[in-house]
Amino acid sequence: MSHHRALPAALAVLALAACSPSAPTAGPTEPAPASSEASHSPAVEGTQPGQGTPGNGEPGLDATRPINADNWMSSVSMLPPMRSDNPDKALVLTAIRASSHEGFTRVVLEFDGEGSPGVRLAQWSDQALEQGRGLPIEVEGAAVLELILDGTPMTATSPKGSYPTKEHTRAGNLDIVSDGTFEDNTHVVIGAPTERQFQIGFLSNPSRVVVDIRN
Repeated sequence: MSHHRALPAALAVLALAACSPSAPTAGPTEPAPASSEASHSPAVEGTQPGQGTPGNGEPGLDATRPINADNWMSSVSMLPPMRSDNPDKALVLTAIRASSHEGFTRVVLEFDGEGSPGVRLAQWSDQALEQGRGLPIEVEGAAVLELILDGTPMTATSPKGSYPTKEHTRAGNLDIVSDGTFEDNTHVVIGAPTERQFQIGFLSNPSRVVVDIRN
């Protein structure tokens, strides 16, 4: 069973599937203070870096249409996270998958833990820079879609480990790289030949952020 929650029209509709009785309620909670240290181990489960996935394998999604139908956008900012009341269940990025579809390319960011990340920022740039140090991130493409997802404290850990930074996952003409987590924010960049419209949606069980980008 799944359901969708609506955003203001300017930001489009975000999909949220809630199937587990242990998941947080649909309303966002107040942001928690940012953490100050990172402690993650290399990923041991989930999609291996560098490989996109076949088009039909993402549970809860229709591979033939974008997650929010025709609601395309050029940027998104300040969508609050839904945090777990249990700090031991804080969200950790554990997998990145990408797949090509007719008319769009899908990027799925999977998190271990409870709740749903927020979107502090999703916008196109001409250069990707690391959080904290500000050094350039190597990613293919003249345009870069920067995703800053909050509600993911850098002190959080997962038995699955965290997804390794600086690894490349590719599908179509997109190149996806994780910059890791700094303070409360997980930073993922998506390189593309040109800027194009996109959609963002959320799924649960497990917690996932879905980014569909027009081809």
